[in-house]
Amino acid sequence: MTKKTHPLAEALLDAHVQFTLEQLEGEELKAVVAELLDEGLADAAKLKLSEAVTKKQIKDTAHTYAANLDLGAGIPELVGEIARVVHAHPALDDTRLSALMSDRQFEEFTDLVLEQRSAREAIVRGVVASPLYGRIASELLLSGIRGYLSQSNLGENIPGARSMMKLGKAVLSRAAAVSGLDDTVEEGLRRYIAKSVGSASQRAVEMLLDEEGDEILRDAALRAWKELKNLRLGELRRHIDERTLEEFFVTGFEYWRELRKAPIYTQLIDAGIDAFFERYGKVSLKALLDDLGIDRDLMLAEAMRHAPHVIQALKKKKMLEPSVRRLLQRFYHSGAFEKALAAHGG
Repeated sequence: MTKKTHPLAEALLDAHVQFTLEQLEGEELKAVVAELLDEGLADAAKLKLSEAVTKKQIKDTAHTYAANLDLGAGIPELVGEIARVVHAHPALDDTRLSALMSDRQFEEFTDLVLEQRSAREAIVRGVVASPLYGRIASELLLSGIRGYLSQSNLGENIPGARSMMKLGKAVLSRAAAVSGLDDTVEEGLRRYIAKSVGSASQRAVEMLLDEEGDEILRDAALRAWKELKNLRLGELRRHIDERTLEEFFVTGFEYWRELRKAPIYTQLIDAGIDAFFERYGKVSLKALLDDLGIDRDLMLAEAMRHAPHVIQALKKKKMLEPSVRRLLQRFYHSGAFEKALAAHGG
């Protein structure tokens, strides 16, 4: 059998519920939220971060959501859908690159990159040392030499030179057809170009790495930005179609899922939390919020942005009063109420 509740408990519960509901509506709600917020901030000024939570607790939470949480199968589909919406969004047609980054910001970013001399040297030397770079440079030079010789007007002003060049070409062509001389000449030319490319490339590397090279690279970057900054983002659709962007998003998401399993992922998270606690562990919660730019006005504004809407939604669904009653009735239906009543002669 259910234990019978004291009549006074029921009457007080009804009054308590009604009082709470009145506090959750209209201007009364803002006054209550502001009062509770002020009291909470006053308490936060007396409580240090390390007293409220430990580094281990934060790390465990971070590991749970950043590394260990098994994400649902619907996430990749959602990511793909978001990619399609982004790709088709009309804002891309009206937004230029210059709206995302100003000239000043681009110059600052360029200067920052140029300051990374060690990294730049490693990249430049690595590219130049690449066999692919040597092959591309050699082919470009060989193609240029062929074009120059075939179109050259070198002998136009020298009497008889054109006839001699034609005769030479004819003789070489016949000899090449019989003995493979053309292949031998071209192979020798290739070897000479490859050797020249190597030495010329090293000189180019040194030029790009000195102070004059900084100006050359900076000027090239600024010229490129001047050409690109008025490009509308929507024009990129010509090069990146909807399917490609969707696959990029999904592939990136899958890569992140695999990256979460790498030990370094959680190690870097732990290092970040350690650094955060090193700086703020002995600081009050109020000072921490101030340092992060989260003040009373911002918190109150955000609370009033969402609370009234949620409360009205619960009220419309006839869920508000039952929710409040469930929260309060535990005390009134417990033995604690009757004990307190008896202690005061009830």
